[in-house]
Amino acid sequence: MRGETCTVCSEAVSKYKCPTCRAGYCSVKCFKLHKLEPCAPPDHSTPAAAPSKGRVLKQSEQDRIGDDDEEEKYRLTPGDLQKLDESTKVKQLLMNPNTRALLEAVRKDPNPVEAIRALRQCPDFEELAQALIGATAMTSQCYI
Repeated sequence: MRGETCTVCSEAVSKYKCPTCRAGYCSVKCFKLHKLEPCAPPDHSTPAAAPSKGRVLKQSEQDRIGDDDEEEKYRLTPGDLQKLDESTKVKQLLMNPNTRALLEAVRKDPNPVEAIRALRQCPDFEELAQALIGATAMTSQCYI
């Protein structure tokens, strides 16, 4: 049985769900397109509406999305996620209130990649980054 179609491009099977509104999408590129417009958690008091289909994008929006293939090679595998879940070092570092505040700042930043680059100078954040890399045994360079 085939899954639902991506609510953004309407071309591929949706493999992922938006954490906010639960709309299905097929790739990082489609997720970024979806996040260009605000979304809200689903209203469970009314019957589910049909998901909106893809829209025509302005060139400036298309340019901001980036190349999905480039990002795909850095995506964590289920095995990597399991290693992170089992890492006592990562769990210990995430208990640090300062580290948690730094992660929350990244989450709220409109440009999280730049925020991460800036935070790499902070010892608490860098220690977490190294623990994450070590836990997943990533041996290639990290470009953030």
